[in-house]
Formats: sequence, C-alpha cells, structure tokens
Amino acid sequence: MMKEAILNNWDTDILGYAQNISLLKHTDYPAWTVKLDDSYGVAIPYSGREEINESFANARIRSTEIRVLTGEVKRVILLTTDSVDIKTPFASLCEALVDPGENGIHRILIEASPVMWWKEWKELLGNRNIDDRIYDVLGELCVLKYVVDRGEESEWNGPDGATYDIETSTRFIEVKSSINREKREVTISSQFQLFPNGKPLVLVLCCFEPTVMSGKSIDSIISEFDSIGYNTALLNQKLEKKGFEAGMSARKKNFILHEMLLYIIDDSFPTITPASFVGGVMPTGITKINYTVDLSGLTPISLLQGENHDI
Repeated sequence: MMKEAILNNWDTDILGYAQNISLLKHTDYPAWTVKLDDSYGVAIPYSGREEINESFANARIRSTEIRVLTGEVKRVILLTTDSVDIKTPFASLCEALVDPGENGIHRILIEASPVMWWKEWKELLGNRNIDDRIYDVLGELCVLKYVVDRGEESEWNGPDGATYDIETSTRFIEVKSSINREKREVTISSQFQLFPNGKPLVLVLCCFEPTVMSGKSIDSIISEFDSIGYNTALLNQKLEKKGFEAGMSARKKNFILHEMLLYIIDDSFPTITPASFVGGVMPTGITKINYTVDLSGLTPISLLQGENHDI
C-alpha cells in the first residue's frame, strides 16, 4: 500500500513542492513525496543537528529544507534519485524510510542515526563503499599541507586525473597511502606514473592507522587549510570530484598518520618505464601495466621526523 501511494504521488507531484503521502497525512509521522528539477524522492521530518549528505549508485540522502503545498517550509531528511528508470525498486527503498513502524519505532531509530540507517542499506544493496579510499585522499591532502606549510607554490592534481598527484614549482609528487604497517609496498597504476616528465619526481608514502576519536580526517585537514587562508573552496570542489561531498560521514573518519616517507625516483628506484622495453615500445597488444613495488630495501627520508625537510 505505501509503495503504491508513493508511486501514485510521483505521477502528480508539482515541481518544487512536496506532497503529503496520504496514508501518513493524519498521523504523528507525516512524510512527503518530492519532485525536483533533476530528481525525485521522499522526505520525512528531521529535527537533528547533524548534517546529512550521503550517496551511492543513483541514490542520495541529505538533510535540507523543502516547501510543502501549503507554502510552509519543513526541515527534512530527503531521499532522492536522478534515475527515471528505477521508480519501482526505488519506491521500495523510499517505503523503508517513510514507514514509521509500530508506534513510530522506525522513525525514532532513523532520526537518532540516519547515517547508520543509510549504511545498513548500502551494505544490503551491495554498494561499493568509498570509505576504502578515504586514506588515499587524506594522504594526498596531508602531503599538500606539508608542501604549503613550507611556502612552496603547489597544485593538487589527483582528483583531476593527472599523471601525478601534486605539482610544485620544482617537482612532481606521487602520493601513496597504506593502513598496512607491516608491508611497505605500493601499487603503480601505469607504466608512466613513475616516469619523470620535465621535472624531478618523488614518491611519498603515508602510513595510517584507522581510529575513532583522534588523528586526522578529511574535514579536519580542510579546517587546517582554512586556518592558513588556503583556497578551501577549490579543495572542496576537487573532493566532490572524488565522491567526498561536504557533510558526508566519510570525511569525518579519523586516521593517525604514523609515517610520511619520501623516496627519490632515480635510477636506483625500481620502476617500469618505456625504457624497460626493447626500442622503448611495449609488446604488441599490451596497453597498460599495473605493478607492485617493494620499498623495504630502500632508504627513505622521514618527513615527520625531519619537519624542516623540503620535498
């Protein structure tokens, strides 16, 4: 019944206004369907202080304000999709959000922890969680902050799909991150990633440990950039490209940075480059090479112990 009511509402919703779901209109647990310029979905009242902004696949949940047909503005948790081809299965997910359950127990649980509700649904639906990539992005930001703190002009290129993660006025920097403190291995994603191109190239390995309370997070390091007057609007734009929009819980996940190790990419560093092949050309039919480098036999420079060392 609830699912059918949601589907019927979407056929009659007015753009920009929320419409009551009739089965809940005269209860203590109202909910609305919503049609926006580029998406549609459902909303439930929200009085929590936590800002919500999560997404997976074609669905998104966030805290925001909507205008109902009477003109009144409501603060809500809004669940939407931009895909017109999944109305029926999406309606099932919407039903799970708006259905109050016996004595409103479902609503109480969702409002108490909307992000937890969302994570449970992600796991159930088999979404590939971007949380696994948090420390990769955090590592790039930590290295960028290190460079900026030393007054060197720099650009974070990782989110733009560039060959190297960071470019300074004097060199390129490739950043790798790991939460495995037992192995010092890095995966190189192409035969060109460790091939200097007009400037010296270094690799920095950041070794992290996941924590709950202490350490660094994406949000905390963005605050550090903000405190020194860095262009955090640009950083946030690039984070959005990587799938880390402002307000997402993934940006609050903490890690302790145990090591930041600098390796010079020179003739002694194990790499695969065009020069590794006869005539500088890869074998016919091979277009890309991924490989793993063991760093344990190399002597790095510890940037955390030698704080004044320039990259």
